[in-house]
Parts: sequence; structure tokens; C-alpha cells
Amino acid sequence: MTHTRDIPQSFWRDEQLPWLEMRSTWQSQQAYKRHHHSQLSIGAILEGGTCCLCDGKEYYLQVGDLIVIPPLVPHSCNPVNGQLRSYHMLYLDVRWCLANLPAQNNNQLLCTHAPVIHDTQLFQCYLDLVALMPQRQTTQITDAAQTLLRSLPLQSVTPESLSATSQYLRERLQSSLLNPPSLDELAHECHMRKETLIRTFKQDTGLTPGSYLNIMRIDYARQRLRAGDEIADVGYQSGFADQSHFHRTFVRYTAATPRQYAQGRSISDNN
Repeated sequence: MTHTRDIPQSFWRDEQLPWLEMRSTWQSQQAYKRHHHSQLSIGAILEGGTCCLCDGKEYYLQVGDLIVIPPLVPHSCNPVNGQLRSYHMLYLDVRWCLANLPAQNNNQLLCTHAPVIHDTQLFQCYLDLVALMPQRQTTQITDAAQTLLRSLPLQSVTPESLSATSQYLRERLQSSLLNPPSLDELAHECHMRKETLIRTFKQDTGLTPGSYLNIMRIDYARQRLRAGDEIADVGYQSGFADQSHFHRTFVRYTAATPRQYAQGRSISDNN
């Protein structure tokens, strides 16, 4: 079994382009737990096969395929039959996307009815953008990202309102990363049975309250790691009781170790 720390991975970021992040992973069998991102996610399959469960539907991707995952859509992208797979994942800030798409506004939500794209020219456009990143050519990177974005089958919709219960749970969990209330406490506060609370939240968000809390914690941890905070401090700041719990949860939801994410490279046993 290959340890996550031994999988070659890089996370590309540039302070001049805070709206963009790129992940590149090579020869990986690592699976993800179901999660979502606040950004628009665009994946490119470079090697092997991938099964993507996105918004309740299953898609099979091969080399040369792109997949577009809208913000806040629960998904998982995992290897098929244990195959090794290599891929890029591009994450674009939603506000930047809306500002660079015609006739959009910040109150809209991006979506797509065709998440998988089989288009040789568009795939090459994606690879051309990736090739610019090591050169730190920020103007060319921005232009290429805009071209790619405007070529995607994106639509915008007015976000559906969550139920009052789910909205309350989201806000309660987001504000309580260090000391979250128990499900029993939340059920009491919402005047409903715990099972009903969980079912309502999952129907509205596609996630259980526990998964949502973990995603919020990992999102916060990524922010602090990008800012340069020490890994040991980040685990505590994100609400994890110990480093092993932080490490395991981070790997389950990102398929990368906290150190890989912070340093943007694969980690060997010697480090």
C-alpha cells in the first residue's frame, strides 16, 4: 500500500493570483471522502480512469476528459478498480469567475448540466494554462484562465434557499469549529428528533452535519497552511483534538497530507 506522503503531488499558488490554485497528482490510488469546495473546480485526467460521483450522479472519466464541478456541490473522484491515476485540479474563486463571465453578478450561483467534457481542443487549452504556471507569467496565466473559463458549459442560477433548520445548522457549525455542539444539542435547539435533523440537513446540502463540520475545519486548515502557520498549530486552530486526528481527517478529505499541502511537494519518509 502506498502512503499518501509518498505520492508525488504539488499545489501551485501565486500571491499575485489569489483567485487561482492548481493541484497536480501523479500515480495515485488515494480515494477521497465526499466533500465540496467553495471554488469552481475543473479537473483534467492525465492517466488511468476515475469514477466521479457528483451531485448524486456517477460519471466515468478517461484520459483526455475534463470535469467541471460547481461550487458547493458534494462530490468524490476516486480511482476505478484500484487503477493508478494522474490528474490536475484547478480551483477558481467564484467571485473572480462571476466577474469574468458576461452578464453575471455576485448573487448568482454557477452550475453545469454537462460536467464531463470530451473536447480535445479544450483539454489542450487546459494543459496550456498549466504549462504557464511554472513560468510565473501572471498576465498570460490570467488570460489563459479567462479563455478556459469562458469556454466551459457553465450556467448561472439564483441559489435555492436552504430550509431554516439547515441554514441554522450551517451557521452554528461554521461558528463553532473549536467547540461544536453535539447532534443531541442541535436537535434540542431545533426542536426535532436527531434523526430528522440529520435527514433534513442531508436532503438540503448532500452532506451529514458531521461531514459538513469536517469540511469546514479542513477548509480553515488550508487557509492557515497557505498563510504559513505551523502544522501543529493549524490542527488545534481547526478544532482537532490531536495531530493524528487532524492528519487522518485532512488525508480523507483532500487525499494529501497537511505537509504536502503546505509545502506543495511530495513528502518522503526521511522528512
